[in-house]
Formats: sequence, C-alpha cells, structure tokens
Amino acid sequence: TMVTSSSTLGNKCLPQILQSPHKDFIHDIAFDHYGRRIATCSADRTVKIFDLDENGQWITSPDIGSGWKAHSSGVTSLSWAHPEFGQLLATSGADGLAMVWEERADSSVTGSGAGGDTHSVFAAQAPVTLWAERARLADARKSLSCVKFAPRHLRLQLATASADGEVRIYEAVDVMNLNQWLLKFSIEVEPDNTDLGVRCLDWCQGRFEPPTLVVGDSSGNVNIYRYSDLGGNWGLHLRLDGHVNPRRGVLDVSWSPDVGRSYHLISSCGRDGLLRVHKLKKLSNSADGANDSEEYTSQVLTTREEVWRCSWNVTGTVLASSGDGGVVGLWKSDFSGNWKCVSEVKGAPQR
Repeated sequence: TMVTSSSTLGNKCLPQILQSPHKDFIHDIAFDHYGRRIATCSADRTVKIFDLDENGQWITSPDIGSGWKAHSSGVTSLSWAHPEFGQLLATSGADGLAMVWEERADSSVTGSGAGGDTHSVFAAQAPVTLWAERARLADARKSLSCVKFAPRHLRLQLATASADGEVRIYEAVDVMNLNQWLLKFSIEVEPDNTDLGVRCLDWCQGRFEPPTLVVGDSSGNVNIYRYSDLGGNWGLHLRLDGHVNPRRGVLDVSWSPDVGRSYHLISSCGRDGLLRVHKLKKLSNSADGANDSEEYTSQVLTTREEVWRCSWNVTGTVLASSGDGGVVGLWKSDFSGNWKCVSEVKGAPQR
C-alpha cells in the first residue's frame, strides 16, 4: 500500500510506503472524513486500520494486529460513515454480506458485540478501542462488490452493489441502536443471469438534490438513478456514455463533491481501458427530481495505461486515477474545460 503523506520537499510530495500487514491482494482503501485514518481490506478476509500520528507518519499496531477478520471470504469494499454518527465502518464481501462495524473507545468492553466479535485496534499503552460488529445485512443472493454510506444529510443510509444485478439501500432504524437496519429499496440494474452484475456505485453529495446514485455494471452501462418523492421509489434518471468497446464492463465510478457549481462531475473507468469525465449541467430544478432535465457531455481522458480506479479530491477539482502500471495520475481541467494529467505519483519498484 502506498499513500502520499503531508510532508513536502519544495513543491514535491513525498510518498510514504506502508508495509501492508495483509497476506493477499488489497481490494480497497478508504480515508475517513478528516483524512487522519485509513482502512484497508483484502482478499485475506481482514480489515486493517492505520492512524496518522503527530509526526505525520501512518502507524498501526503489529502487536495487537490493528485489524480483524471481517468476512468468511475476501473483503471487496469498505466505507466510512460521517463522524456525526460515530466511528462506523461498512464492509462488503464475496460471501454476499454487508457488515457494519462500530469502534468503541472503552476498555471495559469485552466479549461479543451484537452478533459478532470485538477486536482491539490500538496498542496497550493507548486507550483500548474495539471494533464491534453491529449489523449483518444478508439480502444479496450473490457476492457484493461495493458498499457506500450516503452523505450525512440523507441520514444514516448505505447502498450495496451485488453480482445478482441489484443495488440495495438500507437505513438505520435508530442511530442509537445500530443493530437494526431496514432494507428500504432494491433497484434492479441488471438481470440476475449476468456474471458480475453491478460493479460500482457512488452517491451524489449535493444537499439540495434528490437522493441520487451513479451506478456502473458489468455490461458497461453508467446510469444515474434518482429517488422521486411523488412515486416514492427509485428510477432510472439518465444514461451516460458507458464502457462497451472492445470489452464491456465498468470498473469504478466517482461523483465529485458538490461545491456550489451549476453542474456535476462524474468520473468512470472500465474494461475498455478508458477514463471518462461526465459533466452534467442542470437545466431545471423540481422538488422531487422527477421532471428534471439535464444535459451532459463526456470527455475521454488520454491515459498511458488501463485505469482501474478513479477518485476526486474534496473540492472536486482534481481527479486521481490508478491502474496496472503502479502510477497514480492527477488530472485537472484547464480554462477551456479540457482535462489534462498535471502530475503523476509512482509506486515503489518491485524488488
């Protein structure tokens, strides 16, 4: 695992190489809301937590392990909830389960949480914190590929993407009792007979927008689904340019944070080797979003390698992409709206 720490030399970022405690491929990595904690998940079925110390170094506790076995098979994705709801982490696995974990800074907590074990994270000299299983969501018929908490203005909700072709949206019945989660909606994106079903999703962050998701599937479609108050359900809102030629399939999607612009930015990458930036300009606004009309443009970014993952910075001005070449590309838009690679962060060479 490699992350770029806050230390700089002139105008150059100095990456810090983290020695991964995982014993298999890392599937996902996620920063918390403040950017001071990192969670990683792996095919070895475990989740690991890193913390940023006062010296700007990412540390973990090898003595206690700073992690735990989260699923009975590979952990495919993870997501932090907004800290308003506490230290919550959601994980998805190839076993078809979505799990919700809560960190509790209480040395007196022992034994099992509701439905599972508790796991120490910090060293003995620090206050003991435990990650306890709070919920086990088992509605998917096949493996899960993605899990994402909703933005905080939508309350404590999370969405999962499954190989059975459905997106499921859950909400905590009571934020003070995280053992109970309600399956509110199921969105059929693809038929159940597809191999990989839904591959990725992301939430729209806009506070004044209806609840909206961008979803990528194994057929190469990049679709936007929106909740309508009038119908009381989710429906297909817009189809964006997908990833279908020469190979079908979307690998990742990312919705840029909302910073008061008159348009949205969505990035997507797929098995066709392309990285796209979709710009959606809102033309009208309604209370429920049912009659909204939007126009969009899609730009293909020229990359030197296949792109597997993409993600925006907190202001939605810089797009990061990564692929099989061990290089993270950083993209910015110029004054004419064309996206160009302005910097690259290279991983450590293999020994």
